[in-house]
Amino acid sequence: MSEVESPTAPLKFLIVEDHPEVAQNNCEWLQRIAADAQCITVTNPMDAILRLQREQPDLVVADLLYGQTSGEQSAEPGLEFLRHIFENYPTLNVMAYSSEPLLLTPLVGLISKHQGGFAAVNKMERRTVFLEGAKSALNGELRMPRELRGLTKLTEREIEVLNLLCKEALTDQAIANRIHTSKKTVQNCIQRLKEKLDIFGSEDEINARVAMCMTAVQKKIIQW
Repeated sequence: MSEVESPTAPLKFLIVEDHPEVAQNNCEWLQRIAADAQCITVTNPMDAILRLQREQPDLVVADLLYGQTSGEQSAEPGLEFLRHIFENYPTLNVMAYSSEPLLLTPLVGLISKHQGGFAAVNKMERRTVFLEGAKSALNGELRMPRELRGLTKLTEREIEVLNLLCKEALTDQAIANRIHTSKKTVQNCIQRLKEKLDIFGSEDEINARVAMCMTAVQKKIIQW
């Protein structure tokens, strides 16, 4: 995966994590993307919502589970925070970082429609996976646990791109010209289509797109 291009202003990360040592470690790994990146850390989703009212970061990294006064952990505050983002900040880049990413199941519909980058990374994975997830989200890509991919829905724009790609065999640039958008937007759309259709394992881009079209036909998403 290519490195994220540094904008004029330093990247700004909002880390929502109730364990200070984990938050600090997350910041240190994120600064491998850009050494001058700014990390803002808050310990709970409510403080994160207040922070988002004042400034919009380049990436939000949020845990899903938070400690309660009862001593137990609950996913509801984390899920409500993500719902708030999806409903109020449709282009914000987000990475959910949790030991139980399948807790995202109730939000699959909102994730499917989110216009910003989104990645879900399991805390049990290697830290390099955390870093790759952050880069994917910053690049506007979609990265989901495999168990959730089958639940995601295609947007109208994704179906439009799929039809132009499969039925008319248009290039990325030709598709961009047809739907009046940028080539980068089309490429991100195709990446999301591969994720949602669970097309992976091929180093050959042409074969991957053929597999994507065949899967779309099998699932009756498009008609020949």
